[in-house]
Amino acid sequence: MPVVCRFKFPEGTDGETIETHLAFAVISAECTFGKPGVRTSGAAYFLSKEKPQMAIDVSTEVGEHIAKVFAGLIIRELGEEGFTVERMAGGS
Repeated sequence: MPVVCRFKFPEGTDGETIETHLAFAVISAECTFGKPGVRTSGAAYFLSKEKPQMAIDVSTEVGEHIAKVFAGLIIRELGEEGFTVERMAGGS
């Protein structure tokens, strides 16, 4: 069963900022696990266009890495209280 981390951001959060930090987190995973390792791990994410939120599948070591790096970058950008993250089974 997939496990995801769902990140929620305040209304008005710049979507480009979220996308940029996600891209850096994926690049970090590629540096750590290699591009083939990332591509074959099944790591996945969903970025909502309607709401300021996103989900990262953390069922794999690669996905867990992406989520941790992303969270660290977002903390630097928005602060500890600038978002919420919830870990949940099944992508609910």
